This record gives sequence, C-alpha cells and structure tokens, in this order.
Amino acid sequence: MKKIVFLFLSLFIISFVFANDSYYFMVGGQLVPTQESDTQVEMQEEVINIVLEKRHYEITVDFTFFNHGETEELEVGFPFFCVGNGDGEISDFKCWTNDVETSYKDYPIKKEWRDDTQLENAYVRSITFPSQKITKTRISYKSTYGKEAPSYFIAKYLYGTGSTWKDSIGKMTVRITSNDPYYAPRWTTFPKGGRIKRTGANTWEGIYTNVEPEKYTDCISLECGDIFGDDGPKVMTKERFLGYYAKLNKNDVLFYTKSQLRLLRNAIYAFHGYPFKSQDLKDFFENFGVKRAWYGWDSETHDKKQYTVDKNFSENNFTANEKHNVYLLLELENDIE
Repeated sequence: MKKIVFLFLSLFIISFVFANDSYYFMVGGQLVPTQESDTQVEMQEEVINIVLEKRHYEITVDFTFFNHGETEELEVGFPFFCVGNGDGEISDFKCWTNDVETSYKDYPIKKEWRDDTQLENAYVRSITFPSQKITKTRISYKSTYGKEAPSYFIAKYLYGTGSTWKDSIGKMTVRITSNDPYYAPRWTTFPKGGRIKRTGANTWEGIYTNVEPEKYTDCISLECGDIFGDDGPKVMTKERFLGYYAKLNKNDVLFYTKSQLRLLRNAIYAFHGYPFKSQDLKDFFENFGVKRAWYGWDSETHDKKQYTVDKNFSENNFTANEKHNVYLLLELENDIE
C-alpha cells in the first residue's frame, strides 16, 4: 500500500488552508491520516512566490527534495484544511514534477486526525523519489481573497506541516509581489531566524534556513489593509487617517509599494487642501470622495465632501505627526530605485 505524503505548503485565506507534507494511506477511496514518519526524503529547499492582485492572488511554489534512502514512490497530496470563516476559491491549479506537468485526482479525507484540523480533500498525484537523487516539484494556482472582516484581506501560508519530512526544512525563500494599488500587508508573521526585505518598488524577499516549525499550525501571515488606514466605515476623517493619528516608522509601511508611499504622503497634503500640480494626484484626490469622504459625512444631505484647494495652504498647519510622516515617506520613496 502506498504512503500518501502531503507536501505542498501554500498561502491560504481564512476558510481553506492548503497544507503540506503529512503521511496518509488509502482506505475505501478516502485518505486516512497516520502518524507514520519514516521517509528518508528531505525537503532541501522551497521557493514561494506570492503575487497580490487587486481581487485575487497567485501562488507558485518550487520544491527541491533529496532522497537519502531507497527509491520511494509516494502519493503526494495538496490538501484543503478548513480553519475558519471567510471567502476564497482556488482555481487554475497545476502541478509539475521535474518540469513535466502532471495530472492529479481529488480525494476526500476522513477527519480522524488532530483536534485542531479539519482536512477536507486533497489533489493527489504519484511521484517517484529516486534513491540519492534530487527531485523537483512545482505547484501553481489562483485564488480569491478571504476576509476576516470587510476591510481586511487575510492570507496565510501554512508551513508547520513541513516538520514531518526528514529533518528540518533546509531553506525557505518567500517572495512577495504586490500589484494592488490601495491595499498592502500591514500585519505580518514570518518564520524565526530570517528577515523580510524590500527588493524593489513592489517586491520583497525573505530567506529562512533550517526551518523547524514549533507546532503544526505555524503560518506565514499577511493581513492586508487600506493604505490610508481607513479600515472601518468608508468615511475618511482625520481621526481615521493613518498619516494623521500615527507617527509612522519604517516597519509600519514596509510592504507599501513605491506608488502607495507616494499616495500616502500626498494624502497628508490633500487633507490640507494643497493645490496639486501633478495631474494624476489632482485627479485621484478630486475623485476620492466618490467612495470615501476626506472631510467627513454630511449627515443632512448624505453627500460626501471631496478634496478642495485651500488658497491659504501652508505646511505650517501640519501636525507634528504629519511633518514626521512626510519626511519619512519621502525618504523611503527616494531610497527605492
């Protein structure tokens, strides 16, 4: 009887986690969990590419395995792991072994494993791991975002199940690309022993070695929020505006793209009625009130007031926080090539 190995770590959105690397066997057409962990296959490296789009995200994960033992043929699964409420639908799932695209089957899973898991089903395929050789695999898919609340898009990458391969996860590289103009990861969690760094105007990378998850549910978390801080009802007032109420530091806006940093910086000027010379900024802030109100909500007419030019504009009217934030954001913009 073949073993079933759940290998694919993946980003997840609240409702479904795409987990990895746990052993299973087949009974009556269903996957049944087991505590067996005697494989000699080591996950030497994985490279996770996460692309955040406006209404969906795309994932590509490349794995490098080395088999220290005899040749093994394993059924490798990409399971769905239900952990909470929210939206999110996976699509366009594809998988490869040594650069050859392979087919897969969808199997249900008997829920007889651990108390904190509710495995639903898995995409399963057979992979041969030759003795003393490297095997490379890849998965890719698209998914709609899940939501913890209407204003937050949350994504998590479950890497805790990587502990069931031989030894630790040798090297984990996380690459993030953001193509969303108005949302950015604002609260994040990554494995210990590494650091995520900006690599471009809208790209970041973190490298982690000898990753040994502390528990099965360890995750990389990306919680995306509105870049202006308008995370509640869409009524933008100064009290709700990130550039006004918070004295920002570099980590607060680490995952802002260069264009987002520019918008946030100029939003401070927009609140004070600055007469923009750049047409794109003028158009953006003049139309911003269509969905959000820069100066509050008119309770009598329910009309949202929009950006207007103040002929007496002066930076002297900026608060201490606003002055600090303008200089910080401009410095960060200039540091990005």
